[in-house]
Amino acid sequence: MSSASKLPAGVTDPIPRALLRLALPVLASHALRVAYQWVDALWVRGLGVNATAAVTTSVFVMWWMYALNDVVAIGVMAYVSQLLGAGERGRAGVAAWKGLRASAALGVLASVFGAFGAAWAAGLMGETGETARVGTAYLRVVLMGAPLPMLCLTCESIMRSSGDTRTPLLLDLGSVAFNAVLAPLLIYGLGSFRGLGVVGAGLATLCAQALLLLGYAWLALRRHPAFPLSRRAAGPPVNLAGMARVGMPAALIGMLFSVVYINFARAASVFGPAALAVVGIVNRVESLEYMVAVAIGGAGAALVGQNLGAGRVDRATRVISTGLRWGLVFSGILMIPLLGFPGFFVSLFSTDPEVLRLGTPYMRIVGACALFNTAELITAEGVIGSGHTAPISIIFSVFSLIRIPLTLMVPGWGFGVLGIAWVISSTCVLRAITILAWASRGTWKKGLSSQLQVVPGSRPEPPEGL
Repeated sequence: MSSASKLPAGVTDPIPRALLRLALPVLASHALRVAYQWVDALWVRGLGVNATAAVTTSVFVMWWMYALNDVVAIGVMAYVSQLLGAGERGRAGVAAWKGLRASAALGVLASVFGAFGAAWAAGLMGETGETARVGTAYLRVVLMGAPLPMLCLTCESIMRSSGDTRTPLLLDLGSVAFNAVLAPLLIYGLGSFRGLGVVGAGLATLCAQALLLLGYAWLALRRHPAFPLSRRAAGPPVNLAGMARVGMPAALIGMLFSVVYINFARAASVFGPAALAVVGIVNRVESLEYMVAVAIGGAGAALVGQNLGAGRVDRATRVISTGLRWGLVFSGILMIPLLGFPGFFVSLFSTDPEVLRLGTPYMRIVGACALFNTAELITAEGVIGSGHTAPISIIFSVFSLIRIPLTLMVPGWGFGVLGIAWVISSTCVLRAITILAWASRGTWKKGLSSQLQVVPGSRPEPPEGL
């Protein structure tokens, strides 16, 4: 077998074909991940506005958990994709093995926090009374099961880095379907079994995630070709510390996002449970646009890593520019129903008159920056595939820190909860412009060749497919 034939398809296939082949399953997987959140939020609607507010805003705390895992998952993605692009599958397997062990350890830390800190986290968002009670119960369940989603996310990163996004999609599909069936049974009960309320929603999600992890374990045991896994390999060592240096800046982005949205929730709670519910509901609806951008950007990150590892800088650049064109078209189409019929989407989660009254203008303000949000996410995700995560992290972190004092001033502006929407939209536009300006400099195109001790382009250059 020739050297060229061992290269990932992302290095040899035409860019549109390679990007579409990866992005469509990633998009569907993100849709299913959003479905986890939607299933719980939709089913607890019958429990009242307090349950809706508690469940929809819980994701702001859970982002912290996902961001903690990004320390590992993003480092794994950059290492595995670039090592595979350089033709070093054994070392890529070592990176995957060490990443999974680290994810499990971080998951245990998150579980401990869930056991003892759930009430504190609910209080940070300004939840009081019944909202605080149900919010604490839900958070405690989902956080104590943290190792399950964290390991699943790292497994998905490994397979995506290998160029396989279809298999994770199929696993996600089975998991979400299981969750959709189990959730109403555990929430409301059946026959002599008495429902568990919001706790049942959290338990159903954890059961579905356990099923998903079993699927990945089965693939690993069967030595799936897109799941490189090795305890040792010839060549320079693959250090977990190196992966953490790549993942930590990106993880900081998610952690600060969690802090910022917890502040948003706290500021909204001043205006009552309906305002708090609006912040969580619109974030859930906004995730429709977010998942399109992250799907294209995430697929692009794998291709950027593979092509930089193979020395194909020109292709890495074209991956991001192609993704931007696609993402802006998708986002523009999606904006039409979101801006035209915001009340319909809010009503999916709550029929409370005050929630509908506040949610309609709130969604229009936030939705107005969708194109900018798409552009920044696709660019940032693609650049992260190069391993140059620090500059992206600095930009996101600066704007997150700016949002915190602005949010504290919202109650004094006289706009009510709509002031939060204006903070989100205005800072998003400025952040997108900053990220696009930095990415155009091209310093990320060096990749991680020196850190991984590989020589980009040392393998024979394959002709690009027609």
